[in-house]
Amino acid sequence: MPKLHPYSLLSVLASGSWLTAKRAKLYPLAFLTIQALAYLGLVLAGHGNLDAFGRPIGHRFCELLDCLRVRPGGNAANAYHPIQHHAAQTALWGKEVEYYAWLYPPTALLLVAPLGLLPYLASLFSWLAVTGAAYVATIWKFTPRAEALVPILGFPAAITNVSHGQNAFLSTAIVGIGLLISDRRPIAAGVLLGCLCYKPQLAPMLVIVVLARRDWKMALGAALSIAAQSVMATLLFGSDIWTNFESILPLARSVLEEGLVGFVKMQSVFSAIRLIGGGYSLAYCVQAAVAIAAAILLWRIWRTEASLSLRTGATGAAMLLGTPFILDYDFVLLALPIAALTSEGLRTGFKPYEKSVLAAAWVLPSVARLTAAHANIPLSPEIVLLLLVLIWKRAHADDAACVVAGPETGWTRANQTVRY
Repeated sequence: MPKLHPYSLLSVLASGSWLTAKRAKLYPLAFLTIQALAYLGLVLAGHGNLDAFGRPIGHRFCELLDCLRVRPGGNAANAYHPIQHHAAQTALWGKEVEYYAWLYPPTALLLVAPLGLLPYLASLFSWLAVTGAAYVATIWKFTPRAEALVPILGFPAAITNVSHGQNAFLSTAIVGIGLLISDRRPIAAGVLLGCLCYKPQLAPMLVIVVLARRDWKMALGAALSIAAQSVMATLLFGSDIWTNFESILPLARSVLEEGLVGFVKMQSVFSAIRLIGGGYSLAYCVQAAVAIAAAILLWRIWRTEASLSLRTGATGAAMLLGTPFILDYDFVLLALPIAALTSEGLRTGFKPYEKSVLAAAWVLPSVARLTAAHANIPLSPEIVLLLLVLIWKRAHADDAACVVAGPETGWTRANQTVRY
């Protein structure tokens, strides 16, 4: 392979020399400041529970509106009936608002029902504060450095999640904490990971992790957790809640295949193919191929002697590649691979292209929708897959180093964990 000129574009991207420590601090701070001021202005310029554009503050949080008022024996089933659900939203806002469907399984009602004890804004900001703190604490475990706090808070996907009032902070915390404690407390880890059943589309990659580890205790914990939540949802909301959930599934399929939320908002391989004009059959085939490739990489990463934090990060990336239904606020999960690979790079030195890909992944949630909307260019699948490949390469290198160092050193490396 010919040697790259030291000042060529590829050479600069490979070395990451353009991303100095000063810039790595300045850019996230600038982004966080601008976005925080914009969001604050949007809220303060609004009226009541509506923002400056007349939308509900935390507008996707209003998916929960009917659910927020549910009580045992109450109207939980209305969440799965679009006409009644939309009517409840309209009654609350006092005006016609865009309808946001509730497509989550009944176990998700267990998470949101307690929020009905508070007024809407108090409920929204309590939700964001608690889940946001869990997100920050989780990512902090990967990079426990003072200078990491601003990039964690200013991560564009985190800002998007706040503006939407969504649940990606919680998803990231569950996956991150669950996998980081899995070596020492496999049953507890399984119980925690089972709480992710409100996002069933993310589960297949966790199955790959369990199979790669052959960790049946973690599988048992997850099964018990899901069963307990299912029983509790049935007891609180009635057995008909599952029939009502089944009735909303055709709408969920239409949302995916016809892009009812917009293919520019969706960030999966499936949506990328649909965005550039491919039919949904082709989109499903390409999605399946990429998901299988991601699953294979994830399997191989979990079979290496790489650090637990690096394997956890790989799981977050694989989850984003493995499902056809993923929206831009779900990219808070991308903080896991970014933090894991950054931590490894700071500890042992960055390998070629790692710094540049990390920067691209960090910026991705802020530009993915724009490039899709204005140029029909989907960026997310390529960058996330590239990030997963870089993690695999580093994990493979770590595995080879452990083999050379000997079995005792290899055992120590494989069982390196992040302490809680």
